[in-house]
Order: sequence, then structure tokens, then C-alpha cells
Amino acid sequence: MVGKFELMVKIYPQGKLSQHMDAMGVGDTLNFKHIPFNVKTQYPFGKQKLGMFVGGTGITPMLQALHAVLGTPGDTTVVSMLYGSRTEADVLGKETLDGWCASHGHRLKVAHVLSHEPEGSAWRGERGFINKDLIAKYMPAPSDDCILFVCGPPPMYNALCGPRDQKELTGLLADMGYAAAQVYKF
Repeated sequence: MVGKFELMVKIYPQGKLSQHMDAMGVGDTLNFKHIPFNVKTQYPFGKQKLGMFVGGTGITPMLQALHAVLGTPGDTTVVSMLYGSRTEADVLGKETLDGWCASHGHRLKVAHVLSHEPEGSAWRGERGFINKDLIAKYMPAPSDDCILFVCGPPPMYNALCGPRDQKELTGLLADMGYAAAQVYKF
């Protein structure tokens, strides 16, 4: 066997597949199937600025993209990410993202937005939901040299860009002047 294959799996209390995978031992096997029509775009992305909107487990395709962007010598793409989670404990891949921000800080900025973090917690970052003000603050402005990736739960798609299966761009991103050709819904 050549190389390796890593998965990030969130274990849900009632999730049959995640519970099964969590119970697997070293040497156990699991079959996977590639879904060709699910590929939205491939690296290199051809733009200097990449904005990522993430909700919960939607971080997984973004980590793949970041591996490509940050791991390719000579790539100068600047990445901005708005990552929505319920609480700080719900943020998947935080250690990986923090490490990448530390080593690629000039090219990667991540802003976490927590919707249900307790008021008395030590959290000092953004609270609530991804909105127009946060997009203006953290994301690249609409231009020919930027693309946006969106991956999260249906309410996030609806608010930002319209349902995942809808080709037309609606929501906050359309209102702010981004074009449908700039937005990839994962």
C-alpha cells in the first residue's frame, strides 16, 4: 500500500455510521465509494483570494483544500475562513487550523463564530451567526480574483447563498455583490 488516507469523523450519539467507525479496531476494513458528480472544483483554484464559509462538519472539504493550498510550494493564495460552530468544544480541527495559522499567518486567517457559547465562558471571539458585518470584516471583497467555498448545514446555505442544489446565487453573498460563478457549494 502506498500513502495514507485520513478521515475526520464526528461521533454522533445516535449516528449509526459514526458509532460503527468509532468502534472499529486497527486492521478492520471499511469500503468507500467515490461520487464523481460531487467534485465541485479542483486545485489549483486559479484565484489569489479564497474565502471559506464553514459550519460544523463542513470543515472537512475545507481542510482538503487547505492541504493543497498551504502545502504547495510557490502557491501564494490568501485564505480567509469564517467557521461557525455552536460552542468552542464543537470546533473540529481547531488544533490543525491553529497550527496552520501559526505557520502560514500571512496567508491564512480563521475567525470562529460561536452561536451557543455560554456567556460566562472565556471565549473572546465572535458570537452569533455568520452575517453581513462579519463577511465584510473577514472575507475578500467581491472581485475577479476571489472565489468562495461554502459547506455547512442547510440553514447556513439558505442564509449565505441559497440551497446547496440551487444554481442561482441568493442570500447574503448575492446581496453583497458576489457572482454565482465565484461561489462553490460543497
